[in-house]
Amino acid sequence: MFKKNFRWAMMVFIMLIFFIQFVDRVIISVATGPMMEEFGLSPSQWGIVLSAFFWGLVPFGVIAGIAADRYGSKKVFTVGAIWWSLFTAATAGAFNFVSLIIARIFFGAGEGPSLSNGVRIVTNWFSPKEYSSALGLAFSAVYLGPALATPILAWMIMDYGWRFPFIVMGIVGLIWTFFWHKLFTDRPEANKRMSDEEKEWLLQEQGDLAKLATSGEKKSVKELLTIPKGVRGTILANMWAFFCVGYALFFLLTWLPGYLSLERGLDLKSMGFALSVPWIGAALGQAIGGRLSDTIYKHTNSRRIARAYWTVFWFCILAASLVLVVQSQTVTGAVVFLTIGAMSLASAAAPLGAVVAETVPEKAGSMGGLAQVAQTLPGILAPIITGFIVEATNSFSNAFYLAAVIIASGVVIVGVFSRPPERRTEADNPAVPINVH
Repeated sequence: MFKKNFRWAMMVFIMLIFFIQFVDRVIISVATGPMMEEFGLSPSQWGIVLSAFFWGLVPFGVIAGIAADRYGSKKVFTVGAIWWSLFTAATAGAFNFVSLIIARIFFGAGEGPSLSNGVRIVTNWFSPKEYSSALGLAFSAVYLGPALATPILAWMIMDYGWRFPFIVMGIVGLIWTFFWHKLFTDRPEANKRMSDEEKEWLLQEQGDLAKLATSGEKKSVKELLTIPKGVRGTILANMWAFFCVGYALFFLLTWLPGYLSLERGLDLKSMGFALSVPWIGAALGQAIGGRLSDTIYKHTNSRRIARAYWTVFWFCILAASLVLVVQSQTVTGAVVFLTIGAMSLASAAAPLGAVVAETVPEKAGSMGGLAQVAQTLPGILAPIITGFIVEATNSFSNAFYLAAVIIASGVVIVGVFSRPPERRTEADNPAVPINVH
């Protein structure tokens, strides 16, 4: 089956790690009730715990992106996977507020390679014509993890306690790492399992990009963190789109279980199944959204339409859905609008990685690292802000409204400033530095 399409077999392997990572991330959210009760935490304190994961993730997103361009994704992902798997399991050993925060920070640091290396791997292993489709499929596992695992996690927590799923997923991560180290290669042409015919086709498709990736040249950190002047507006607008996606994603990922239990009154079992529906919608939106974005580009020959306007369209639906969740009088209605919103969120996000790969392909890892910072920085903010809003107002309504306003800002910024180039050369676009704080 995979004789001439081995790269898609590797895609299944890549999807599996994103699946594992986001199951790891969502365990603590599903366990919100039992853990808050055991540790005696207020909503604002719980928001800090949920945020702590991102304190480690954000800085190591940049570091891992630079490392991917310099040393390859195989080494970076191997170290990261061992690290985050150990600290996923270590979360089960938390005994108070402070120890829980420390475990979450180290867990987040281990997951630093995720987005940046995902962009790097797709750039190496796929044709530029497939970037959006491949990234959409890869990151659909981000949503499949919570969608498929949440009912199982709820069952584990009910029958064996909240610590049990952390230990199980730590072991699963280490098993994946073994096979990753054994089977993956940074460049497809170095993989013995890929046919010569597919290798030759892929090298022709990638053209000069393959030469850049295999040149062996070690660039400085400054060189890796520069973007060509002619596409600066597009990259920065795309970074803001990542920020908007991150705020909505991590607001929902961290606090949606709490919203359904604390405000909508669902028990753990009912919440587990109710949570699955929005994330299934998101997984479909991510996978189909990337494919449709590529199809639109094929028919319009306009990346602005296929990438930027596509994101703007779905941002509009997402903002409206977040408002309608609050207005809904029933749990069923809220879940319906959450599902529409989650699907819209994923569809809007689907082409964002492709914009990075198409605009600055020779720096896909380092620019992907900056994109990860843009997307994960709101992971620090959203849980804390939401916790304080809930504690101050005894309601999630204003938290949903704030997320809608942030998404609306993305409609304006992406619609005005994002102009992905149809053709790009270094000669046309001299590099300028981008500051990282």
